[in-house]
Amino acid sequence: MVMGVDIKDAVSEEFSFEKEKAVAKKYAQRFQWEMILIGIGQACVWLSLWPLVMFGIIPLWLGFVVACFCACMAYLPSHEAQHGNYSRGDPKKRWIDALVGHITLITVMFPYEILRVTHMKHHAYTNHDDKDPDFLTSNAKSVKEVILLSLDGTSPDYQKYKEVYSSDAAFQKAFEKGVKVSLAYRLTLMSLVFLFPLQTLLLWWLPAKIGVLYTTLFFSYYPHIGTEIGRYKNTRFWQHWMPRYINHSMQLHFVHHLHPNIGHYDEPKAIEELKPFLIARGVPGAEEIPDRVTYNPLVKI
Repeated sequence: MVMGVDIKDAVSEEFSFEKEKAVAKKYAQRFQWEMILIGIGQACVWLSLWPLVMFGIIPLWLGFVVACFCACMAYLPSHEAQHGNYSRGDPKKRWIDALVGHITLITVMFPYEILRVTHMKHHAYTNHDDKDPDFLTSNAKSVKEVILLSLDGTSPDYQKYKEVYSSDAAFQKAFEKGVKVSLAYRLTLMSLVFLFPLQTLLLWWLPAKIGVLYTTLFFSYYPHIGTEIGRYKNTRFWQHWMPRYINHSMQLHFVHHLHPNIGHYDEPKAIEELKPFLIARGVPGAEEIPDRVTYNPLVKI
């Protein structure tokens, strides 16, 4: 039973939920080394920008460009960690989830624990206006509205969801841990502003804003435009003028909502095999999915 619907009765046995899960399981085994490389790598590159700029090895404008790129790469590796896709259920490897999850988010100044628990609620209550922490941005009416919500810091309203899930002890505990990390970020930022105001603006504060906007647009807004509540209805396949290699392949984000344990770089092959199931289930846009996804840029002209 999923979201009140008996999946076994929804379609023919050929596309049963059990067979769908069996296909998905094949693509949920591999260690996600690419994500670790991107996550730790971008954080190291970003940290190296500070001495490079301070000692005049590279100009500040170039440092700003690189910092923006790093910020746009920051969320996805943490996103994999939030779902435990590094440890794969092995308690001895959970430290990898925590390590990557925390380090990669330094660039955008977001606490891993808060993102982790609110993201889990987003999966559990996608498109519910009172329970989905991403609702404001995923259901925004335009890109302009997303930009305004992202840049003024009002979305997502984490304090609101702390109250919504006040009876969830695990949520509250993780949230409080995240608040401490958030405070540490703010104190560090304030200290750097006094010491290196222009460098802090262009190497951290502004790139972080741009990275958050990028993440919000491609992880929250585009995948959910015009979707509904329901396992197979709350996320869509879409096409964009931007090649998928530049927007983290978020055109394929719907399969992540269906099977979050599939690693990001294994999603294209999984979707190729799952396409008949997706069409049978009525996933929005499924009929437009190419038969071969791996090297398809998914560009809409």
